Amino acid sequence: MKLENIKPELVQIALDKVDGIAFEKFAQDFLSALQGRDFVPVGGVKDGGADGLYDSGNKRSYYQFTRQQNHREKIRKTFERLKGFGREVKTLYYLTSRLIPHIDKEEDLLSEELDVNVKIRDRKYILSHINDSTGTISSYNNHLSNYTIFLNSLNSGNVLRPSAHVSDPTAYVFLQHEISNRLGNRKIIHSLTDSMILYALSETDPDKGIFMSEEEISSLIYEKFPWSKRILKGHIKKRLEIMRKKDTSGREVRWYRKEKKYCLPYSTRQIIKEENQADEILQSKFIDEIKLIASGILDEDDGVYELISDVCLEVIHSVFEKQGLLFAHFISSEEKNAEPLIVADCIDDILDKKNIPSRNKEKLRECIEETIRKIFYHSSPTQREYLATLSRTYVLLFTLQAEPRIIEYFNTMGASFRLYLGSDIIVKALSERYLDPEDQVARNMLKMSAQSGMELYLTECVLDEVYTHIRGTYYEFINYFSEIESHITRELARNSDKILIRSYFYAKDEGKVNGWKNYLGQFLTYRNIGRPEGREELKKYLLSEYNLTFIDNHDLESVSKSKDVEALAGKLLDNDDKKKEELAYNSALLVYGIYGQRSKNKETNKASEFGLKTWWVTNQTRILKHTTNVVKKYNSYMMRPEYILNFISMSPGCENVRDSFTNIFPSVFGIQLGHRLKEDAFHKVMSDVQQWKEYEPGRITALMSDLSDRLKADRLKRYQNTL
Repeated sequence: MKLENIKPELVQIALDKVDGIAFEKFAQDFLSALQGRDFVPVGGVKDGGADGLYDSGNKRSYYQFTRQQNHREKIRKTFERLKGFGREVKTLYYLTSRLIPHIDKEEDLLSEELDVNVKIRDRKYILSHINDSTGTISSYNNHLSNYTIFLNSLNSGNVLRPSAHVSDPTAYVFLQHEISNRLGNRKIIHSLTDSMILYALSETDPDKGIFMSEEEISSLIYEKFPWSKRILKGHIKKRLEIMRKKDTSGREVRWYRKEKKYCLPYSTRQIIKEENQADEILQSKFIDEIKLIASGILDEDDGVYELISDVCLEVIHSVFEKQGLLFAHFISSEEKNAEPLIVADCIDDILDKKNIPSRNKEKLRECIEETIRKIFYHSSPTQREYLATLSRTYVLLFTLQAEPRIIEYFNTMGASFRLYLGSDIIVKALSERYLDPEDQVARNMLKMSAQSGMELYLTECVLDEVYTHIRGTYYEFINYFSEIESHITRELARNSDKILIRSYFYAKDEGKVNGWKNYLGQFLTYRNIGRPEGREELKKYLLSEYNLTFIDNHDLESVSKSKDVEALAGKLLDNDDKKKEELAYNSALLVYGIYGQRSKNKETNKASEFGLKTWWVTNQTRILKHTTNVVKKYNSYMMRPEYILNFISMSPGCENVRDSFTNIFPSVFGIQLGHRLKEDAFHKVMSDVQQWKEYEPGRITALMSDLSDRLKADRLKRYQNTL
């Protein structure tokens, strides 16, 4: 079957983006198809300057392939390397992905200077021959097409680009991980917490009187690894209590009751010292092997090899940051058909930051690229162990959401949300009025959600429920608590089923509020409770405080079928899930109003890797058992607030997470963390990456849409942070 011709526009885009290694593979296949059996691919670490040979009778021509700039300098160096390798050069072909102006003049200039026949083939040559045969077309499909996967069509005049979240496996695999891991990452979190505690206590010594309090341990960890606060908060205290027991596999910590401080005993310090030595030796051997590889490519002073090893390490760390899952999969896979796609870009970026003179940069760049290639494709046991350990470290951070692409995915998704708030969320936010700011979970979630671009809606029916709740709380306080208020303790207050009464007594006990009247006066005028003015005051307060948009019942009724709403309301009343007709109607209206708004906004008319946008955010779940059939038909309508809390409003900042790569990967501590991830967890993630690689973008989009919506509605999943 004849292969479909490749559009020149696509080839040009691919040549702009292609990595050096991928371009070399393309060039070898392209010229093999174009010139037949007489063309012999060479290439490799010790190619002696030749990427290909062409034998024709007694004449031999040499080829050099590159995507780099400065063609004159590159051709001169290639010629010198060929001669230095003992080759007699009559004709030198230079194939580049770039456009070279005035090729004929350049060929004449260099041919005369070098006394050799120089032939330059630039991107125009590739474009003109890409469709010559099935072989040339296949060379594009096999090596360049990955670089245009984000394009849908250039014919329509509309360039459609699948999201970066579809063309990279990170978000897809993370969704898979979260769906299949309902019980959470408690074991990994505990292991990470232990590692961080030992790291913080590493300089303590009872003989020298160096101790640390729990607060000092936490502060040091959060200062060094800011992203970890969201994950480790609430665990450090508990893990310290466990680690100070004697049965902790030799990693116990010592607790000094009088000082209320911790330190590492001698036995623990010895274990850590031995582990550190092993990991330090691994990194040292890896660096030495880099220098050895470089010395086989360049004849320089040892200072140059030191520079090359530093850059190679930075390149590896940079690839983990920019393309972590693909890189980890590449390292762990026995098949080396695909390589990390941004290695060349990382090399360029890092060399630019080093301020290396331009006359030396090209030589160093070639050496670094060949060294990296050798490490990736012909690695020694030491190199494989080092890269595999860093891969596990990356996957550990990935599973804990400490990955920039994951945060960007959820932030982008969240900015398009249209969320209808349940009355329970709003009442919870009201009850947190006098808590310390960091403990105001619902209030912070609402405010941060609004700041991130979400549209938050207060519906008329929910406003009525909140106002009714406040009014009911008011009467309960008057009837049961007002006369004995001075006798109510925190313990007695806990017995009230009204959250606002409980929160009032807690705030009063802490001296933060003076009287029930002043407490309710934070939300509406006390004398207006029970009046229409009170409802309006509450509405204005909520809209202003949390940046909400008001939706009256008519807007929901206009997109709902009244018979469906009434039928569901009847079920709620008949089963005593709602005691009042008005409350039953409000809940039923929200359900069908969500579906109606989705239809009105055409959310189901187009697939998105972010899933649906319009949801009812609530923990009022009794209604779910009455809507099973409608959920099967139209997808879920109810989002858990914990989804917003854990994945968006309380997620670490991208910059903090990027800093973690800077702080962790270059250090021996980064190697140590890799030991904390179990092999089965690592291989499950790698299996999901392989699955992603086998799908087309359209299938990935559809799967991500489904996974995303399932995660939003999952009632059984355990979360680190809860309302």
